[in-house]
Amino acid sequence: MRIGILGCGRMGNERARTTSALGHELAVVFDPDAERAKPLAARYSARHVAEKVEDIAWPTLDAIFICTPPCIRSEYELRAIDGGLPFFVEKPIGVTSADCGRVLEMLSRRPTIHAVGYMNRCRASVMFARETLAKADVLGICCHWMGRKYEVPWWLQPQQCGGPLNEQATHAFDLCRLLTGEISHVSATSRIPQGSAELPLSVACTLNFRNGSLGTILYSCEADDKHINLRVITAGGLLEFSGWDMRLTANTVNDVIPISAEEDIFLIESARFLTAIEKGDQSLVACDLRDAYRTQLAVDAAMWSLRTGQRASTHAQLETGGAA
Repeated sequence: MRIGILGCGRMGNERARTTSALGHELAVVFDPDAERAKPLAARYSARHVAEKVEDIAWPTLDAIFICTPPCIRSEYELRAIDGGLPFFVEKPIGVTSADCGRVLEMLSRRPTIHAVGYMNRCRASVMFARETLAKADVLGICCHWMGRKYEVPWWLQPQQCGGPLNEQATHAFDLCRLLTGEISHVSATSRIPQGSAELPLSVACTLNFRNGSLGTILYSCEADDKHINLRVITAGGLLEFSGWDMRLTANTVNDVIPISAEEDIFLIESARFLTAIEKGDQSLVACDLRDAYRTQLAVDAAMWSLRTGQRASTHAQLETGGAA
C-alpha cells in the first residue's frame, strides 16, 4: 500500500519504520518543519516530501498516519474521511472532546476505516488480563504513571496538546476503562492550587465506574525516569502490571502468568490497522474514535475537576465548560 505520514517527530518516525518493515511504500511525508521531514524521508526511502498539505496527492494514497500535535489532528481526519481515505491518528484525539465532534459526525455519515494509537490495547499481557477479568468481580484499579517532560515545543502548551495530563496520562485513563469498565465520575487534585492558571504537572485522580468499581490514577511528568505500575484488584485476587511495556508481574486471580516475549508494540499496532484496510474490516483495529472519545471525556472530566475543585461527570458536555 501507498502510505502517507503527517508529522515527522517521534511517532512519525515509528510509523514510517513500521510501514517499511511491513513491506509497504512510504509515498509521502509532511511536516511543517521541512528539516524534520527530510531525514525521515531519506531513512525510509519516501518518494515525496510535501512542503505543504495541499501538495499531497491524497487520492493516490491507501492510508495515512496522523502524527501531528493534537490541536490539528481533526483537520487531517476530516480531510481523510471526505476522501474515503483510511487513517490512523495518534492519541489523544484532541485537546478536548470538542475537537472530535465534527469528526465523529462525519464518520457516522461516511464510515472510513480508522484507528487511534492506544498501543497498550495490543499488548499480549493486557489482552490476557481482559480475558482473565471478564468474569471477575473487580473491586478497583490503582495506577501510577510517572515520567519526564517530553522535549518537544508543543508538549507543555495547553492550546496545542491540552497539557501533559491530556497528552500522556490519557494512556492510564484508557487502560482503566479497558480493564475495569466505563468511568462515570472523576475527582482530581494537583500539586498546584485548584483553579490556578499554572499547568498541572503532577495530578491525583479518583475514579468512579458505572459498574460500582473504584480507581485511582497518580500521574506526574516531574520524575527523573519512567515508573509505571497498574493493579487491578478483584474479590478473588489481583493482577499487576509493571513498566512501560506493561509486563504482567503478579496474578493471584488464577495464578497464571504467561511467558512474556519482547514485543515491537508499534509494529503490532500498525499491522492491525493496515490489515483492517486490506480486509475491509474495521473491527480488526484495537481502538476506534468512538472508543477513544470516551477516554477523552474521562480526561476532560479530570481537567474540569482540576479547574473547579468539583467532582465531574463524564456524561456532561464538558467541551462547553459544563459538568454535572
